[in-house]
Amino acid sequence: MPDFINVNILKDNSIDQSKKFKGTVYLKKETYSMIESLIALSGGYHSRNDVIEKAIVFFFAYTTSQISQDYLCGVFGAKMEGLVGNLASRISKSNFRNAVESDMTNRMLSTVFEIDRNKYDKLRAKAIQDVKRTNGSIDILEAVKESESDDLSD
Repeated sequence: MPDFINVNILKDNSIDQSKKFKGTVYLKKETYSMIESLIALSGGYHSRNDVIEKAIVFFFAYTTSQISQDYLCGVFGAKMEGLVGNLASRISKSNFRNAVESDMTNRMLSTVFEIDRNKYDKLRAKAIQDVKRTNGSIDILEAVKESESDDLSD
């Protein structure tokens, strides 16, 4: 006669994990119908015990994988936030350095070429217009040609 399962048997590590025990399960008629359908789908090779055991193993794997997935998504998300934040900080610092260098270059050029405020405003308006028109992709040869044609018209 098979042994009935209880808490003491579950805690006893000396008992083989593959040994089967008898237990009581109350299931709805609908659930028993599903079990019978699964047995029929398998060609009658499985018993009710096999179907219930496989269902429990499947559900356990599904549930624990969901827990692992939730954990990994949280860890991955936090790691990505840190990486993106670090990258944004580095880009901001680089943009600041580039802005300082650009300002220094502009000041030196305006000093060397003695550009007055009126000429500077015209150059700035033209630069803004070109950047908007080309989405920031300025061709240096085109800019030189425009500069030469502006010099001839002045």
